[in-house]
Amino acid sequence: MNILHVSDLHRDPESPISNLTLLDSLKRDRDQYASPDDLGISSLDLIVVSGDIVQGARHGSGHAEAILQRQYEEALEFLDGLTREFVNGDKESVVIVPGNHDVSDHHFRESLERVQIPDGGAKELIGPLFSEQSNLRWSWDELVLYQIKDSDQYSRRFLPFVEFYEDFYGGNRLYSTNEREQFDIFDFPKHGITITGFSSCSNNDLLNRQGAIHPDCLATASERLRLPRYHGRLRLAVWHHHIEGPPSNVDFMDPDIVQNLIYRDFSLGLHGHQHKPEYLDYRFRHGSDRKITLISAGTLCGGAAYGYKRSYNLIQLDLDNSSGEVHVREMQNDRLQMPIWGRHSSPSNLTGSLGFTFHPPPKPLEGDSQHTAVLVEAQRLHGQGEFGQAAEVLLNIQGLDDLGRPILLDCLLQLRDNARILSTFDPPQSSSEAIALMDSLWAGGQHERLRELLESPPINASSDPSVAEVRTRYQMRLMI
Repeated sequence: MNILHVSDLHRDPESPISNLTLLDSLKRDRDQYASPDDLGISSLDLIVVSGDIVQGARHGSGHAEAILQRQYEEALEFLDGLTREFVNGDKESVVIVPGNHDVSDHHFRESLERVQIPDGGAKELIGPLFSEQSNLRWSWDELVLYQIKDSDQYSRRFLPFVEFYEDFYGGNRLYSTNEREQFDIFDFPKHGITITGFSSCSNNDLLNRQGAIHPDCLATASERLRLPRYHGRLRLAVWHHHIEGPPSNVDFMDPDIVQNLIYRDFSLGLHGHQHKPEYLDYRFRHGSDRKITLISAGTLCGGAAYGYKRSYNLIQLDLDNSSGEVHVREMQNDRLQMPIWGRHSSPSNLTGSLGFTFHPPPKPLEGDSQHTAVLVEAQRLHGQGEFGQAAEVLLNIQGLDDLGRPILLDCLLQLRDNARILSTFDPPQSSSEAIALMDSLWAGGQHERLRELLESPPINASSDPSVAEVRTRYQMRLMI
């Protein structure tokens, strides 16, 4: 199957490139890559649009709401045309997520009130200001501290995107202004894949530029994907923000969120944001050999950045062999009003075309429906940080399987419950269990059992670098 992956459209009636010219340039490029002498891709199955649909309008720029409305009208016209030309007008074959430019600055500013900092009281505000989901905002331009006084108004910063989203899908798909519900699932049984589109703009605005997917969105989407109709599907996630950036930037997403996507069996992630094409195999750090293949797209017609030109991706997936290819189509000339597209040539870890492999779809849960329901509930509690409750749920399962064991281990580690780690994970069945068990034995003063464990084949012969490092550390300590 073939996916057209575009990002960072930044549509605006004032843009140097019109919808008519942009669509025509993409059709001309299709004539090229459809040729057997080029890529031989003659048709596309899906379109993914990974955020920054419009340029946005700053509060105080005059008629900000009207400007945003015109920009979304421009974007709607473009995406209608793109859908018509590339997927036969089937809007259910188009996946759209918001980006930071889709967050209305006008609605955000209307939610704020100024905070007077008392003499000598600035230090006490530092912790709350930088806490997760903080309602405080610091403006460096004004050197002023604000707080969000109206949470309902703050949620309305997504209202222009919500209205555009519902217009595009003709009311068949709805989008919430509630950050806990900002995801949408697109299922493609014919292709054997399910795509979940996430907003990575939780608590995001122009004064808090970090990207984040709300934990409740991850947990709820994960729970829904356990339904039988999604079994056997390859799981793709789409969001906007990059997971790393230059040292001076903060506008990227915590990589631990991607760890959670792997934890929930997503095999591919598509995003944009930094206006550069990139490919990355991202590994799970918590005792599993799973990975997620991350592919970012450059900007289709926004400002070029980091020395990269405007570009978009063509992605081919072979589900039978868990492999694929990504082809970057780059703007060859410098005149945005009349782009000419061709093979990518900019310096990058993603040059021209690249073959890759991805983790196959997760196996359906075994056991009865009651067992499955317990695992779903435990995962929901874990996602909400209720580690004690999640652990109690999992400890009641007889014969905990490979899905439940990592969740329980993480809960017990978060709780620092060494006693239950010792009673549940000895002997260990994975590298993460082995490391946790060694730590717990040392902390509990059970040095004789630790010596036995260090000499046992699963530990002594392990080639895992993390296990080897911890093993050596405790061997040295036991010699003292």
